[in-house]
Amino acid sequence: MSETEEKQKIHAAIQSFNKSGLSKASSDLFTELGYNTDRQQPLSSPTYKEFKDTYIEGNNGFNEAKALVKEWKYVDLLFQLSDIELSNQTNMFDSKKVVTSGDSKIAMESYLFFAIGLSGSSYTRTTLSLITREINKVFTMPVMVIFKYGQCITLAVINRRINKKDEQKDVLKKVTLIKDIGILNPHRAHIEILHDLSFSELLKKHKFTNFVELHEAWQKTLDIKELNKRFYQELANWYFWAMDHISFPDDIEKDKSILNATSLIRLITRIIFIWFIKEKSLVSENLFDKAEIKKILKEFAKDHKSHSYYNAILQNLFFGTLNQKMDERGFAKEGSFQTNKINYGIKNLFRLRFGK
Repeated sequence: MSETEEKQKIHAAIQSFNKSGLSKASSDLFTELGYNTDRQQPLSSPTYKEFKDTYIEGNNGFNEAKALVKEWKYVDLLFQLSDIELSNQTNMFDSKKVVTSGDSKIAMESYLFFAIGLSGSSYTRTTLSLITREINKVFTMPVMVIFKYGQCITLAVINRRINKKDEQKDVLKKVTLIKDIGILNPHRAHIEILHDLSFSELLKKHKFTNFVELHEAWQKTLDIKELNKRFYQELANWYFWAMDHISFPDDIEKDKSILNATSLIRLITRIIFIWFIKEKSLVSENLFDKAEIKKILKEFAKDHKSHSYYNAILQNLFFGTLNQKMDERGFAKEGSFQTNKINYGIKNLFRLRFGK
């Protein structure tokens, strides 16, 4: 299966959260990521009461207020992943119970996966991290949680190590989240991250041989420094590719290569900002949709004899909108450039009435 097909399957698995039950959709997503097991023992009733009766009774460390249990409308144990299942996928895998990692000892020989449905429509990172931390207080092995709320899901992974004073206890450390994955229209970046977390991709990149190393591979993949490094590397790759294919109009700068480099950096930073405000729903998604763009450019070309995305869309956003006060924005006069010489070269006027 190609990488594109794998990502398409992850995309479909995320969208299934809107159609299937939470337990099935969650299990199907982890299956697509390559975490397969028959160790399934779902709760007889997917409620907090059943969770409490099964796991918490007698455990005084669990804080119901911090865990926000009043908003748990669904909870279920998806499966337990042990070294047996992973050994079936790679003969390099062993079952070391305690492994030294840096200056810490980590005990890990299996993982639990839970799904929790919350009644609210949105939650902060702090809130989801607190719930994850409270759940992990209950179990001796790490617990990965998939939350569903509103039209989003979030995947939570916790880091933990053996207590230096009491090796029978673990210290719960940082919780890392893949937060607010849209169910209806999953973001490409979320698909990329989930694909990077798949068993086969992690094994290819990190060559892990035990649970601790697998866990560290998850943490490294989700580390914000690693994500930033990847983002800037991809941005640099695109810049160097574009430098061989792009040309800007002559300006006062005599050196054409300097002109192109400066203008390209300016263009990239502007596009990044436009993308940012698009993610905040401040500009239409249609401006980045290929099918809609074709319609816009076809309409634009009727009067302007151009199919340029820059002239039709970006120039409107950069100069007609963001560089103009709201009460000073306006449209170029109707008609073609040939009949409206007075507006020729003026970039701070809208050149197309979208939706016309």
